[in-house]
Amino acid sequence: MNEMKQLVENYIEAIHTQNEQQFRNLWSKKQLCTLISVTKQYKGIDEIYHNFLIGRIHESYKSIQLVQDGPLDIRFIDEKNAIIIFSYHTKCIKRDTLEKYGIKGLETQIVTKENNTWKLVHLHYSK
Repeated sequence: MNEMKQLVENYIEAIHTQNEQQFRNLWSKKQLCTLISVTKQYKGIDEIYHNFLIGRIHESYKSIQLVQDGPLDIRFIDEKNAIIIFSYHTKCIKRDTLEKYGIKGLETQIVTKENNTWKLVHLHYSK
């Protein structure tokens, strides 16, 4: 459970820093990874990184902070797969107007254990 909490914390930090290596290291290397944002679906780590994190988020916001609200709800599928659900909110500064902006909702992460390390396979944001 502590490993999964650390994975979520590392993901939150990677969203804030937009560090490519840090972000990529969180994801499965063995499966097709997917992310569903509030408005769009992204397939594969390259598309998730370039079109979601660097594209959509970086183009829209001067800064973004993803904040976990409340505890993680961890549900094991089996010993190598689990679902993590948590409430979140964002604190953003819009790039074009410099005004504050944020959303809140639920985030669902599907994770798998690879080489004894939990990795992201799928993320889904809802608001």
